[in-house]
Amino acid sequence: MRTSVISDEISQDIGEVLEVCRLKGLRTIELRAVDGRSILEHDDAYVRQLRSRLDAEGVQVCAIASPFLKCHLHGDGAPQGATHFASPAARDEQWQVLERSIEVAHMLGAPIVRAFSFWRLPDPASAREEILEVLAEAVERTRPSGLKLGLENEHACNIATGEEASWYLERLPSPHLGLIWDPGNEAAAGSRPYPDGYRHIRDRVIHVHIKDLDSSGRWTVIGQGSIDYVGQLRALADDGYDGPLSIETHMRIPEGPREATMRCIDGLREVASRAGVNLE
Repeated sequence: MRTSVISDEISQDIGEVLEVCRLKGLRTIELRAVDGRSILEHDDAYVRQLRSRLDAEGVQVCAIASPFLKCHLHGDGAPQGATHFASPAARDEQWQVLERSIEVAHMLGAPIVRAFSFWRLPDPASAREEILEVLAEAVERTRPSGLKLGLENEHACNIATGEEASWYLERLPSPHLGLIWDPGNEAAAGSRPYPDGYRHIRDRVIHVHIKDLDSSGRWTVIGQGSIDYVGQLRALADDGYDGPLSIETHMRIPEGPREATMRCIDGLREVASRAGVNLE
């Protein structure tokens, strides 16, 4: 496993992101928003220049944190959660979002593009078949690219927990689909991510987001919250996971997001040491 970070959790300034990478010895980042815009909304020239800059620093992109399917299943309305500088896109525009995600991933050498499951309904189970149909088509549209579609459990969306994700993953056994496992999002949904949620999806994890939640529901330094990350990292190692642990800080402190992320990097490394897990 290796330490990564979602870049805009540090800064919108890629120069500052790369400075933190140098200071902390990181060689992998996940891209979501840069210079105040979703990475998908920059033109090709900008993306190519960004790739050249990352290559010069020896930094790889492990995933494109696309907002694909972070929209309403039916009708319009305000977003129900964070969109991280992505422009709103209705359901009928989502295939364009996926297509652009694949293009940008290829330009940046990223193996994974992210997917969600529409903003959460009062009864998410009532829409399972409809959501399954959309995800099945998304897998087929992604397959020819050689990339993997990473379905993220997100507490603001219809798939918030490991148990909810497993219903879909069992019906979509394609090797081109895997789970972006986010223990913090399951904790924010009010259930226990490890061991409870993880046992449902442990064989389909292709990417991991790391953030921690304290007992009052506030984001905190990794290892200082309610999530059993020592047990979670041991289980990931035992199950053969060898991909990125991508820090999605979310913690807000007076010193700002850069310092918050640096503390979370240190926290993750301390947790990994206690778990007996080596991080690159």
